Amino acid sequence: MVYCIGMFVLGVVALTARGLYFDIFRITEWGSLVAFLPAALLLFWIERWQQKRDTAFNGGGTGYTSLLSDRQSTGIKQIYRSETIVGSYRRTFEQAWHRWFVAFPKVENFFLNLDFDFSQRELRFEEKAGQRLWSNQTEWTIEEGGETVGDIQTENTVRHAVEFTEVLKMTYRGETYHIRSPRLSRRIEVRRNKTTIATSHRKRHLLTFDVPDLERQAVLLAGMILFRLHFRE
Repeated sequence: MVYCIGMFVLGVVALTARGLYFDIFRITEWGSLVAFLPAALLLFWIERWQQKRDTAFNGGGTGYTSLLSDRQSTGIKQIYRSETIVGSYRRTFEQAWHRWFVAFPKVENFFLNLDFDFSQRELRFEEKAGQRLWSNQTEWTIEEGGETVGDIQTENTVRHAVEFTEVLKMTYRGETYHIRSPRLSRRIEVRRNKTTIATSHRKRHLLTFDVPDLERQAVLLAGMILFRLHFRE
């Protein structure tokens, strides 16, 4: 929606400036420009439908599940085990304009901060500011109970590029994990000491997780959600 409105505003400015300076006016161009408005309304309806769908999700099946239709708003999304809520998460933005910026294509993973709540246990992944301006490296701090307990960073190596694999390196309370997925796969795995200890799959908007012990390993599930949002999986 924001993209269409932005294109409409830019188009009005451009056509008006050209008309004033060069005395050029074509009704077909203005007609094409106006088409952005109904497109914006349609996208607004789709976004609202996605948000309501995420809110109405009530679990099902086995294991841990969550619905991720909407990736840009600050709406709360639930995490279920079968039909029981075990946690929730939401995206947050430091500045209001960040929310509008990520509505444009290809940048929805910018300004990515996530708050998780697992049975009164709160985790926050906060993106470090300014790095994308000078490198392709992205880093987050992990906060728990107001204390910084770890960090996450993209791991860009020649080997990963050759293997077409995307990787996040996560350090949490002294333990190091690698969250990884081939670019052509919807499967994510978490490795510790080269051993897979947790996985996630996606079927359309439905996310499923295989995490051995959520009480101790909730951060692994949270890391896999961050992975999907950052790499637009």
